[in-house]
Amino acid sequence: MVDSNNPIDGDLQARLEQLRVPPANEAARRRAIAAARQEFDVLHADRSDRSSARQGFFSWRRLMKRNSDNGRSFMTFSKPSLATVATVMTLVLASGLILSLILPNVGGKLPDAGRTPIADRLEAVSPETAAVNQPVPAGDMLLMRHKGADPSSSVPYAEIGRDRFEAFDPNPVKLVSEDPVSTFSVDVDTASYSFVRRMLNTGVLPQIDAVRIEEMINYFSYDYPLPQSRQQPFLPTIAMSDSPWASGRKLLHIGIKGFDVEPAEKPRSNLVFLLDVSGSMNNPDKLPLVKQSMEMLLSELDPDDTVAIAVYAGAAGTVLEPTPVSERRRILDAMRQLQAGGSTAGAQGIRLAYELAESNLDSAAVNRVILATDGDFNVGITNDRELQSFIERKREQGIYLSVLGFGQGNYQDARMQTLAQNGNGVAAYIDTLAEAQKVLVDEATSTLFPIATDVKIQVEFNPARVAEYRLIGYETRQLRREDFNNDAVDAGDIGAGHTVTAIYEITPVGSDARQIEPSRYQPETASTPHDASAEYAFLKIRYKLPGEEQSELITRPITNGDEISLDSGSTLAREAGFATAVAAFAQLLKGGEHMNAYGFDEVIGLAQQSKGDDNYGYRTEFIQLVRRAKTADAIRAR
Repeated sequence: MVDSNNPIDGDLQARLEQLRVPPANEAARRRAIAAARQEFDVLHADRSDRSSARQGFFSWRRLMKRNSDNGRSFMTFSKPSLATVATVMTLVLASGLILSLILPNVGGKLPDAGRTPIADRLEAVSPETAAVNQPVPAGDMLLMRHKGADPSSSVPYAEIGRDRFEAFDPNPVKLVSEDPVSTFSVDVDTASYSFVRRMLNTGVLPQIDAVRIEEMINYFSYDYPLPQSRQQPFLPTIAMSDSPWASGRKLLHIGIKGFDVEPAEKPRSNLVFLLDVSGSMNNPDKLPLVKQSMEMLLSELDPDDTVAIAVYAGAAGTVLEPTPVSERRRILDAMRQLQAGGSTAGAQGIRLAYELAESNLDSAAVNRVILATDGDFNVGITNDRELQSFIERKREQGIYLSVLGFGQGNYQDARMQTLAQNGNGVAAYIDTLAEAQKVLVDEATSTLFPIATDVKIQVEFNPARVAEYRLIGYETRQLRREDFNNDAVDAGDIGAGHTVTAIYEITPVGSDARQIEPSRYQPETASTPHDASAEYAFLKIRYKLPGEEQSELITRPITNGDEISLDSGSTLAREAGFATAVAAFAQLLKGGEHMNAYGFDEVIGLAQQSKGDDNYGYRTEFIQLVRRAKTADAIRAR
């Protein structure tokens, strides 16, 4: 509670009025007070300064109480007391000035001219990070940072409001008559879904740019047919259904599932765990969760696999040279001794990790660096382009990079995406032990063992059948048309057993649901050199087998025979239906520009209809997340 007679609390109370915390919201008021008090410590991070300031503060309070008891006024203090008061008041005023500078938009909505009501987001404080760790509006947040924290301290590192995501515009609707060919790289990352889930579990809607639709869809595995040979590592699965949110339009589903490796055929693994142990990792959901996650992965490795451990904080260092997994106890002991503290020399750590991988390089093995971090690279090479170039060179040597993100409040997603995409690896976000189990145990083979590299998809639409199209998601994976046949252009990789799904929304010729008016002068129909009257489009998939330089090509026409009803009850209808529900949910989280009257209740109904066996419970969890999003959106709309 705030004591208005207490000088410091009185000052804080005045600050709260500036922060516009509603008087009735006592819980938010208490959290803001706690945050302001912690900010006082952060502003005086040097311990001797903090000790001196606190002594002055408490001397001031004792002096005021004594004079109040004696009926004396503030102006009757002795000269030494006035000096003490002057010192403390200077600190208080300085604190207020700095707070006003770091909170220029306090109490108001974050400026974003492009946001719709559902997209006018609340930001959240991580529920594990501090005493002020309940969801609060972004305007009420205080930035709390204490880099280089004492690793033995029981106080967790707290950094609020610095999660960073790459901004991008959604894919536009395109006229087939003007731009008939769509080309993109596959994406098997899942980080977006996990981060969105974490935000919704704290009761708030995620940032718009945190929602990448393709990663939401591809978080789930789909029951597509498996290829019979690793020489052609996947088969395309096609389904064309009516769009549930736009009458007169259709959804084109393209699904592929990678060849699955039998346990006896798994190649040997040469892994380097590159672990962030900087001060920003001093949180239960960061370094402690990293250790538990790596132990889970260790349980999936074979005795002749090797593991090395490198760490980085103020400087990079080798904790464990390449060691056979048969020496499990030695690996565990090296990992369990790690503690967080210091700044973040991420680039130096990456260099060291690759050196360890090179020292044990095996051309017949999977050579991979697994980076576990909150993404805060603030010492050394901080330029994304330089990091990208370095990782690309190492990729050509046969050493891949996967990135596992941890924690909230300081999560640098854009940089982690850059590293993983250019390192021929996956980017996953691990917020719980259950997610670590999914990524590193249940899906270990798809995480570790690539069965196809540089996988690209190209769809050419038939202008005689399709007037418009829109690729749902994959905004950051777009390629130029000429990139498809250029084997020098890097693209996404698929691991053993991985599924990838892409969805187009198309408007057939003659439909009243067109979104772009026909051109007055440009004819929209085009003659074709062969009879393609039954074809909606033509699909091409290009890929390389691991270690190969020349790509292979898979082609398939998309015809009337691929049309299905999502209500038919078939396996394909069920899988396409669930992917449609996820795509709809992700679009709603991004503002719902194309969703018309289709809302959260309709998403829940379609997902329940298409849930299937759901052996691991991921689809059931998705339905609960939609319900939480509906509640958070309703609260925000009040």
